[in-house]
Amino acid sequence: MEHPDPVLRRVSMPVGVIDDAIASLSQHMIATLRYNSLVGFFSKAFMSRGLAAPQLGVSKRLIACGIYGELKVLINPEIVATSQAYSGYENCLSLPDYDRKIIKRPGFIKLKYKGLDNREDTLAAAKGYAALLAHEIDHLNGILYIDHQQDPVIPSSS
Repeated sequence: MEHPDPVLRRVSMPVGVIDDAIASLSQHMIATLRYNSLVGFFSKAFMSRGLAAPQLGVSKRLIACGIYGELKVLINPEIVATSQAYSGYENCLSLPDYDRKIIKRPGFIKLKYKGLDNREDTLAAAKGYAALLAHEIDHLNGILYIDHQQDPVIPSSS
């Protein structure tokens, strides 16, 4: 889905049951990430490392992302702690006509989530990975990166 599609502005509903439909959606999200990784070099607005279900038109609290070299599916992710600060360039598949911006995000984030195996887990991430998770969770809350003020600080290296 591309902006201004209304699904991108809705607060997503929690996933109640992890069933075949959720497993299928997660596989579709992973396939979309892989496809966009291949064509990303040719796209002006591209974020290859993460995707939220609303970006595929599904208003569910589900994200798929590449974290520390591993593809993860996070169901009902919830931020439980943040600290520090990180500034980095962001853009988004759902906003192909918008330029990237420097956005200030937490430099450390800890979240809890469920995996496809229905087990609760936690994940901690720093710098660019923390920003990625915050960006994708923003999608679940109907927030886009263009809603953030541009940070005038030069981005930190990740």
